[in-house]
Amino acid sequence: MNQSIDDPVDGQPEYIPDPEKEKQAKAVHFAVSLIRLLGVVLVMLGLFIAMDRLRPVPAPVGYALVILGLVQLWAMPVWIIRKYIRARVAEEAIAKAAESKDVS
Repeated sequence: MNQSIDDPVDGQPEYIPDPEKEKQAKAVHFAVSLIRLLGVVLVMLGLFIAMDRLRPVPAPVGYALVILGLVQLWAMPVWIIRKYIRARVAEEAIAKAAESKDVS
C-alpha cells in the first residue's frame, strides 16, 4: 500500500482538463450570466412602466417587458445550456466513432 496522494484512485486515469473546452464553458457561463442580468433589467424596466413611473409609455408595454424579461431570465439560460451540452455530447460521440475507426 505504497500509494501516494498523486496516484489515481482505483486505477482510473487522472482527469486532465482540456483548455479549449474550458474556454468554451467559461464563454457559455458568461453569456448565461449576461442574459440573466439583462432579464432582470427588463423586468425592472417593465415594472417601472407598469407602475406608471415613466409617463409617456403605456402600461401594456410594461407588462410585455415584464413577461419578456421573465422568459429571458428563466427560459433562455436553460435553452442555451442544453444546446451547449448537446453540442459537447455530439462532439464526444464523433470523437469516439473516429477513434473506433482508427483502431479497427
